[in-house]
Amino acid sequence: MAHAELDRLQACLNFALDTLRKEMDNSQLPPLNQHSSVQHPLDDPTAYLPSAALFNARRLSLACLGELKNLIQPPLDKRMDEKFSTYSAASIDTLIKTSIIDYLSDLSNPSEGIPATELASTFGLDSQKLVPILRCCAANGWVRETRDSSFALNRCSRTFVKGHAGRRLNLSTPGFMSVVAAMPRWVTESDWKLSRSPAQTAFQIAFKTPLQRFSWVMQNPQALIPLADHLQVLGDMSTPSIVADYPWEQLETPIIVDCGGGEGGLVSAILDAHPSFQAIVQDMENVVALTSSIMKERRPRDIESGTLKVESYDLFQSQPRIGNEYSFILRHILHDWPDEEASKILIIDMVTIPNVDSTATTSVKSFLMDGDDKHPDYCVPSHFGSASKLVNAYSVHMLSLMNGCERSLREWENLVKGCGLCITNVYALRAHASVIECTLDAQGLL
Repeated sequence: MAHAELDRLQACLNFALDTLRKEMDNSQLPPLNQHSSVQHPLDDPTAYLPSAALFNARRLSLACLGELKNLIQPPLDKRMDEKFSTYSAASIDTLIKTSIIDYLSDLSNPSEGIPATELASTFGLDSQKLVPILRCCAANGWVRETRDSSFALNRCSRTFVKGHAGRRLNLSTPGFMSVVAAMPRWVTESDWKLSRSPAQTAFQIAFKTPLQRFSWVMQNPQALIPLADHLQVLGDMSTPSIVADYPWEQLETPIIVDCGGGEGGLVSAILDAHPSFQAIVQDMENVVALTSSIMKERRPRDIESGTLKVESYDLFQSQPRIGNEYSFILRHILHDWPDEEASKILIIDMVTIPNVDSTATTSVKSFLMDGDDKHPDYCVPSHFGSASKLVNAYSVHMLSLMNGCERSLREWENLVKGCGLCITNVYALRAHASVIECTLDAQGLL
């Protein structure tokens, strides 16, 4: 009996994993090991940029694994997995909030693990509650149960140790679960179900506020730091690829303006790679004070020489920097807003890919860029399935918070056309984002 789809996916996965192994060896990376007591270089995209072939081999592997799961997992099990996945996030939050993660990291023999009863005694907790929480984390690959009811950190969970990127990339901020719970009712039953206003979303329902999300954050400063940390790490994840994969040397404009540039991480990386450039970081007034302090500490010479400037700017006001000497960057901002509010800004952001029928064949060599025409075509979704789950989930997240979304290329084209711009190029990154290069639409201005 032929198992055509299963056979194609198995062959595709084997090919992707073989390529992954080869590219890791070529890059002189250590083998992957979940039991390792240290992070692997591939675990931190803010610090290590894989080769294009390695990035695509990993993405294709994840796509195949996701399609295999969709093919063989019972639908009811799949639904239960999704329904209860929020408990995985809440369980990790518990280990971070209690500092259990840091405690396990500081053990003299961190791979050995310790009994949950000892953890409960140390932190004044109930072991009968702690064991299910730790086992939930273990089932999702975040910790290891080394023996019955004893637990240790694994390689992946080290990203949550204090000082690491995952500690700051905390999606389950206060109120997050309430927004998730409010989303279905907002879309189907509320008085706002047909509204596209950023002031009429699941966020307002969950937080019982008339304020838009960012206005609410400004009035609740306790939420500002975790949000700023989350946004900073989200940006840092794509910074190495933005610097490496966009042809900055072709820019004819000597001054880069990062609109909504936060703490200045992106322009700092660009200046490091291209010292001849000048840069300006623009952000809201309450952010600029922090950014100025950070830049004075980290790049004092650039600040003193005027190579780097920090200035207050409201994205919804007229841009004070006008002229052919400027190139403008806007990263992870447009997805916050529906089209009407976003129609005056430039772009580094995610580009969603429509999920065409997964029976469509796509050339593996186009993913891995190895130039070998002997590879057959395999059956994978155009959007890479599981490898694109974050982009699509983030789109629903932006929808629920601000009536925003992650846009497809066609939607980006429609948006920028309404601003008198046209897309001149799209640069795929070794990250979830892309660089969408726009310029004035000369034809549209005639």
